[in-house]
Amino acid sequence: MTRIALVGCGAMGAIVAGSVYSGPDAPRLVAAVDPDPARAGRVAEVTGAAAFTSLAEARRATGATAVDVRVPHHLHAEVVLEALEAGCHVLVEKPLATTLPDARRMVAVAAEGGLVLAVAENYPHLRAVLDARAALDAGEVGDVLAVLATRAYRVDGVWVRDGWRRGTGPSSGILLDQGTHQASLVRMLGGPVEAVSAHPAGGKAADAVALTLRLASGVVAQSLLTWASPGPAAQVEATVVGTGGRLDVVVDYDGDAGGCGLWTPDGAASRGAENYYDSHRLIVDDWLRAIDAGGEAVVPGREGFADLAVVLAATESLRRDGVLVAVARA
Repeated sequence: MTRIALVGCGAMGAIVAGSVYSGPDAPRLVAAVDPDPARAGRVAEVTGAAAFTSLAEARRATGATAVDVRVPHHLHAEVVLEALEAGCHVLVEKPLATTLPDARRMVAVAAEGGLVLAVAENYPHLRAVLDARAALDAGEVGDVLAVLATRAYRVDGVWVRDGWRRGTGPSSGILLDQGTHQASLVRMLGGPVEAVSAHPAGGKAADAVALTLRLASGVVAQSLLTWASPGPAAQVEATVVGTGGRLDVVVDYDGDAGGCGLWTPDGAASRGAENYYDSHRLIVDDWLRAIDAGGEAVVPGREGFADLAVVLAATESLRRDGVLVAVARA
């Protein structure tokens, strides 16, 4: 069984420790790593792993060959490259990095070493999104006319405890923190994004942003991101409008009401029943499958690069008062 070190025992690290790395059938977590010994100790207690304050120390002591990275965004490149250069397979929380040069280097180093680099992006693992993609491929809604995506909720609790997600720091703002989710979702449903424009939506750009995305297919997608508004646990986070019908991607954060809703002139149907957080275990299991099989993860580094490129183009558009900005290629 692959020996895993979890680096980053803050909010996200604690969540995956409890939901993925604890229990009798959990993957083998051998090290919990955080510069704060108390945080590392809490995750170690939950998972049965040993606690460390550095990855190098953890690797030497445990022989870990795979590293799950859940540190603040601006530290991703540093930790991921350390792990890859040590010959470890890596799963990294989205976004892949905060700059395109760092992201390119991470992808290149993984490829050169024959290592699996996977990105912990939830949407490609959700049954609702996969069912929606299958319906589109089967032509069930006809030709696609528009893609609409919304991610609206209030950020609080553990997500603001340390403060780095809010404000103007190197890891802050909703575009960097949540925009990659929307980029992934739009790309899954509509295909590659060629250019994007972005505008603040009813407040500070760090809290609410409206995007217009020009897709390679010629379709124009729209996306609204805000973490300044409360919302229901189960939300329609994407709608695809076609010449022959419409589909909705419903995401449920509390219960099992997530799924794909399809409407055509012949009637309506709902497919699937899932909770958003089920995807955390699916992501890790997929990463380990790729390691064992010598293949690629569902969201390999290059897909994480593509999501990041959309977000950084949107960030540039915000700086330039909403002009259309081309999305970089790998």
